[in-house]
Amino acid sequence: MVASHIQQQIVDHLRNLPGERVKALVLDWLTDSDGNLEAFDRLLADQSVAADAMNTALMFGELDSNLHFQPLSETEMIQKSREVLEDYQRTGKGVSHDLVREWATSLGTDNELPCPK
Repeated sequence: MVASHIQQQIVDHLRNLPGERVKALVLDWLTDSDGNLEAFDRLLADQSVAADAMNTALMFGELDSNLHFQPLSETEMIQKSREVLEDYQRTGKGVSHDLVREWATSLGTDNELPCPK
């Protein structure tokens, strides 16, 4: 890739980042590479992939009856949470913290428990 093109990509990318993030990226680049633009471009690309993964991890959603993740908007998630809270306040029925903790602790083990209902 032509150096001026890489420079422009880097400039465009850095303009959208907070100053502290830019400082951290430059320090990483200067300490972990030979300081060339291609290395900095790769660092920015890796940072973008990590940021995308983080945003994906923060998606709102629910599991359907087949345990497939169904994305929801933040507004939909808030509404569903309110409905569940109102139902709990009305009926007093819910899942105990101990049962949820036991289930969560079992995740990723050979003896995963089914999600409590």
